[in-house]
Amino acid sequence: MQATPFGTVTSEAELRELLVTASRIIYRLGLVDYLGHISARLADSNRVLIKPRHSPNVHGLDTLTPERMVVIDLDGKLIEGEEEPPSERFIHTEIYRARPDALSVCHTHQPISTVMGIVGLPILPLTHVEAPLLERPVPTFPSAELVVNQELGRRLAESLGEAEVCHLQGHGIVSVAKTVQEATLAAIHLERAAEVNFRVAQLGKPPRVIPPEEIAALKRQLASPAGRWAYYVDITS
Repeated sequence: MQATPFGTVTSEAELRELLVTASRIIYRLGLVDYLGHISARLADSNRVLIKPRHSPNVHGLDTLTPERMVVIDLDGKLIEGEEEPPSERFIHTEIYRARPDALSVCHTHQPISTVMGIVGLPILPLTHVEAPLLERPVPTFPSAELVVNQELGRRLAESLGEAEVCHLQGHGIVSVAKTVQEATLAAIHLERAAEVNFRVAQLGKPPRVIPPEEIAALKRQLASPAGRWAYYVDITS
């Protein structure tokens, strides 16, 4: 289904397992609690695989199992599964509708990135691993509302544009990529970068921002993201 630096996902069953792994990672790293979700667009279709809605039967994201994932269409309608999809499924469906390149969407409530978005403090490229993600400013969707309908989802997708990450101001963030692994890593790297920026801001001194030519070099120099993914799989297992 996806030929990637992480190998090829060849079946829906493997994609379900991958979403379970990604959900566990973002939960155990403190980027989500029982809320938040990662989705994947099923290959060559407008069907989306996503966790079910939070309920007394759905606890922390590390309790999810592959068979509990549900399938929805781009209108947010349930087409496969026993449980209702999340109320904010329109974050995912409207981004997929606007971004044919997107094959995975991750929505979290990660704390430091959210704080930075609330006060409008830029998350600058200050550290090498995270710098490529921040090559251009992180856009902001200026609303804390739950994205529970297509219109709000459409407005969020417009705010995101062609970026990889976006603030949902007073709410959280969204990351978008061609793979589940890269969408997950983008959320992780944004939070790491936000924490560095937060600490630097407390020092009251202007930081050295990594310039574009160094970011271009880092893109060539940094190891494959597969290694970083394997690391987070290991430490959260």
